[in-house]
Amino acid sequence: MRFLVHVKIDPSASEEEIAELLPAEQTRFAELVEQGLINTFYLSHKRDEHWSLCIADSDDELRKALESLPLYKFMKIEYTQLIDGTNQA
Repeated sequence: MRFLVHVKIDPSASEEEIAELLPAEQTRFAELVEQGLINTFYLSHKRDEHWSLCIADSDDELRKALESLPLYKFMKIEYTQLIDGTNQA
């Protein structure tokens, strides 16, 4: 299943908290990319929003992967399952 994921960092999160967790976040994010769960991603110019195309077997698998990110507690996440529009009758 493919999902479009939008992540926005909670503006109330302090810069210190974000900076402290950023190295671990980058490491875990890279692992999810390597595993193929995160396929393509885009970061806003302010670095407070992120859009990605994710591939997971289920909503539950995607949710668990997102929850494994160190910055998860500061994230507002929206995602939607995508279908291939080229195969519609």
